Amino acid sequence: MLDASPVQPSHSEPLVRLSDLDEYRQGLEKHLDGQWDDERWTAYRVRFGVYGQKQPGVQMVRIKIPGGILPIAWARTIAQANRRFAVGDAHFTTRQDVQIYHVPLARSADLLEFLYSNGVTTREACGNTLRNMNACALAGACPRELVDAGRVAEQLARAWIRHPLVQHMPRKAKFTVSGCATDCGASSIHDLGFIAVERDGQPGFRVLAGGGLGGQPRAAVEVLPFVTEAELPTVVEAFARLHQKYSNRRDRSLARIKFVVKRFGEEKFVALFQEEFERVKGLPQRPWAPLSWRRASEAAVARSPVGVVDAHDGTKAVVVSVPLGIVSSDQLERLADIADQAGARELRITRDQNVALLGVAGDKVALVAAAVRAIGFDVPASAEAVPDVVSCPGTTTCRIGITNSQNFAREALAQANSDPAAKGLSLHVSGCQNSCGLHHVADFGLHGMAKKIDGRSAPHYQLHFGGDARTGEIALSGPIVPAKLADRALSLLRSAYASARAEGESVRAWAERQGKAGLGAVLAPLDPDQADAVFVDWGDAADFAGAPTTRGECAAPFAMDDLFADLADDALISLDRYQAVGQEDAARAAGRVGVLYAARRVLHAQAVPTDDDITLDAALASVRGTFGGNADLLAAFAAAEASWGGILATFREALAVLIDTVREVVEAPPVVAEAAAVGDLSAILGMGE
Repeated sequence: MLDASPVQPSHSEPLVRLSDLDEYRQGLEKHLDGQWDDERWTAYRVRFGVYGQKQPGVQMVRIKIPGGILPIAWARTIAQANRRFAVGDAHFTTRQDVQIYHVPLARSADLLEFLYSNGVTTREACGNTLRNMNACALAGACPRELVDAGRVAEQLARAWIRHPLVQHMPRKAKFTVSGCATDCGASSIHDLGFIAVERDGQPGFRVLAGGGLGGQPRAAVEVLPFVTEAELPTVVEAFARLHQKYSNRRDRSLARIKFVVKRFGEEKFVALFQEEFERVKGLPQRPWAPLSWRRASEAAVARSPVGVVDAHDGTKAVVVSVPLGIVSSDQLERLADIADQAGARELRITRDQNVALLGVAGDKVALVAAAVRAIGFDVPASAEAVPDVVSCPGTTTCRIGITNSQNFAREALAQANSDPAAKGLSLHVSGCQNSCGLHHVADFGLHGMAKKIDGRSAPHYQLHFGGDARTGEIALSGPIVPAKLADRALSLLRSAYASARAEGESVRAWAERQGKAGLGAVLAPLDPDQADAVFVDWGDAADFAGAPTTRGECAAPFAMDDLFADLADDALISLDRYQAVGQEDAARAAGRVGVLYAARRVLHAQAVPTDDDITLDAALASVRGTFGGNADLLAAFAAAEASWGGILATFREALAVLIDTVREVVEAPPVVAEAAAVGDLSAILGMGE
């Protein structure tokens, strides 16, 4: 049974446990043996970062890089893993992860073994979990930072990895940390964001929640004006419990935390968040190592920093431009070599798909720049000297991608590099409305869609103008253009903006001033007849097939059995935590929640439905009616029920026994489980027909 000791361990939870590999192998065997259907298997494997691709039979594997902190040894491990187990290039993502592609399912466990044995994790990189914790692009180097946001993100990841409360949430949750009030971590577009601040001489964090992009983008709201660093794990717990309580489990498209804000309104959402925070405040958490705070100094801020940056410790941060975040195994290995040769202390993946070398001595910068250029990358002079182009993979690998965003972005980047009007502007491209390419927060954003031309489906892009992740401004939606004309559309728009904008006028202000009619006039020279093969997307050979009908795994199903098991375990842990601080009434209440989830789990195993609002009495009555012949199971429930008002230690033990008893019933082979439900001992002993 899970260790629910109230005594906090003296060490942090590791990012890698080889027991994770054992779990994955067991699940893979059950799927390959036919014990688990595709839905059950999908819900399981995504928590280990193994994600279905558009291409059948192969997987994308997402490697989790908390805070974007990429030790040089990890870079080498990932390069080797990509070469041995995957096909094609690796990919730095807008969530500071690394993705590798075309991994055969049968080899996925061996891949995970190679990664885990070298300290690299994929745990909870996908699925309805706390996804990768993000941080500012220059975290660890920026002179403006009060604290290294990357280290904060890494510690939060360790504080919550594997916790049963967050393994099967209604939907995924995306967190970020910013090292100062400039908020380069983009808290406004996240489910939960932390911004380092100072109040009355004390360092801490401002907390925002409820932001997100996708089909219904919205900016986050402030939920807590100030918390101490030691309270950060408690804030995460408050978020997770609020998410579990109020988010939609029936409609996955409405299950992100931003819809809880919409449901209750901002004022009520803030009140609910603060109430939950106060309820769990002061309870034991996993260990928290004190952070190193510093006195910030002024420095220029680039929205998408590249080039050489003066770090606060006297070294240099060299930000390498990696076009679209695409990197081969050889290039990644050479980046590791370059970092070693330059004496860099580590690499950091940025949210705009580049990579920074931190801790480079000034006399090594020229060496780094020359070596980087030799492998096909660049160290630009400044952000204003180059275009900033970001893209998701789109239909190259994604099951729900509509357009080939990555191949279009290659073309757009090539054209932007030769267009002076493109320098210093951001262009973000997504293959669908879900905004994995962050099209809502760029100067010019595009998202893929399908639209009919003369009755035939053709790939298109909707244009967006003037979004900003730091301020929380969501881009203005604009015209829709055929995909094969999108490059010309961008050229026209950049030219019009460069020639007609007022001094200092942003893309957003310019687009607002133009209005729908003005933007339409800018794009008037476009003619569908100009487009070559308008029904063929960028980089494709065949006619556009239309929007995919396959279901994506971003909103992967969750196995209700696993959910109930995890929430029962979480209740047991909560009982211990409340008991540790002397809150016996709260401990008993948590224990009764554990009994409820144990009941729901065993009922679910017999296909007896239970709603979230079912009472404990009703659930117990249903157990008694369903398992009337199973004396051991009923005795375990009866012991828990009889003890929850008595000695707390006795109730705690009864709950632990009940959880284990339910697990045995649920996980028994089918014939045994069926017999256990009705008490047919002859069948259990193998004496039945």
